[in-house]
Amino acid sequence: MISTIEAEIYEQHALEAAFLWSYRDAAVVDPLYDLESLGELDERLEAHVDGLRLAGDAGWEICRGAIDEDDPGSLFAPMVLAVERRDLKGIAEVLDVGGGVPALARAIVSALGWVPFAKMRAILPGLLSHRVGPELYRIGIAACAFHRQDPGAALGYAVLSSNLRLKARALRAVGELGRGDLLEEVRGALGVEDEACRFAAAWSAAILGDRDAGRVLWGIAARGGRFAEQACAMAMRRMEPGVAYTWLYSMAGAGTAAGAGAGARVALAGAAALGDPGVMPWIIECMGTSELARVAGGAFAMITGVDLQEATLRGEAPQGVRSGPSDEPEDEDVSMDLDESLAWPDRERVGEWWKRRGGEFRRGTRYLLGRTMTVEWLEEVLRLGRQPARLGAALELATRRARRGVVEVRGPASRQQGRGLHVSA
Repeated sequence: MISTIEAEIYEQHALEAAFLWSYRDAAVVDPLYDLESLGELDERLEAHVDGLRLAGDAGWEICRGAIDEDDPGSLFAPMVLAVERRDLKGIAEVLDVGGGVPALARAIVSALGWVPFAKMRAILPGLLSHRVGPELYRIGIAACAFHRQDPGAALGYAVLSSNLRLKARALRAVGELGRGDLLEEVRGALGVEDEACRFAAAWSAAILGDRDAGRVLWGIAARGGRFAEQACAMAMRRMEPGVAYTWLYSMAGAGTAAGAGAGARVALAGAAALGDPGVMPWIIECMGTSELARVAGGAFAMITGVDLQEATLRGEAPQGVRSGPSDEPEDEDVSMDLDESLAWPDRERVGEWWKRRGGEFRRGTRYLLGRTMTVEWLEEVLRLGRQPARLGAALELATRRARRGVVEVRGPASRQQGRGLHVSA
């Protein structure tokens, strides 16, 4: 029997672990985070998980009791503990709550990716079995992909599944794991009706060097939607700069199904991935539009490596522009600001900087953070860059190193550093 004070401490650990997982889930794609700061956040999260771990059965019971179907983060610590304890009943309980709900399953996969693969491996037969439903099978495939561990024949079965969510996740895993032996199966999905499957197939085909993938990705980008920016960025990684210019400008001018502004936003994501200074005048022009300014500033920084704040190129938010939901209870707009972590650029000062320094960049050459995309520099960005740049470097390396897969930049920082991605140069 634990005391009231102990129970309160363990409850606080559970609440903090849930909160910090949600915070970390956003941090892995946040331009404010690099590997070092991600590691600091990981240490905070692990400290609360460890508090529950050390509490033994009492910690597990309180953690289990804190599961909230409206809070994905509340499933993270219980799944970590259940796997570590080899508690099959506890694992089943967590899966029963969140296995079939996409938002909750994300936290479960993250938990499976948090524990060492040697411990997670023990439950794989139960997830990658034809006796389980497609949602649990999908969790098994996603967890293997997170660890960059090949699930073998199970991946091939999943690629051919009639369940679209499972199929889409498996198609993406093919590229993440560099499974070139499944390229024909991936190609067969390039024309499927389901957009998630079609995007995943084109994304992986591009990683594996397929020439047809670029046009499929471009079609997805041109239609807009949730995959448009990722599709445009990956298409640019497989295009010659001259062709890329034409396609980017056509998208920026004509817009997508969601409107011209959305088309320009998608094109900016592509411009950042392309890294060619030939599009810089247009990027700077976009800084004059409030809806695009921060994205354009992010593209400028991604190509040049210039920190807007340090270079005194940061501007002020336009009058009347609000970031995220307001505090007014009657305000029905509760949408989050997707660009919240991006700085507002000062268009005039950025333009002056480019006039002075633009000659240092050669049109037709691709840049990431101010340097040409050599393998050596991409590896350096993986070690020292911010998260979006690290992801870009990982994708670029994957396209250059056929069938070796994509480095996972969202995993625990300690594990990334253990694989050679040390913070120190």
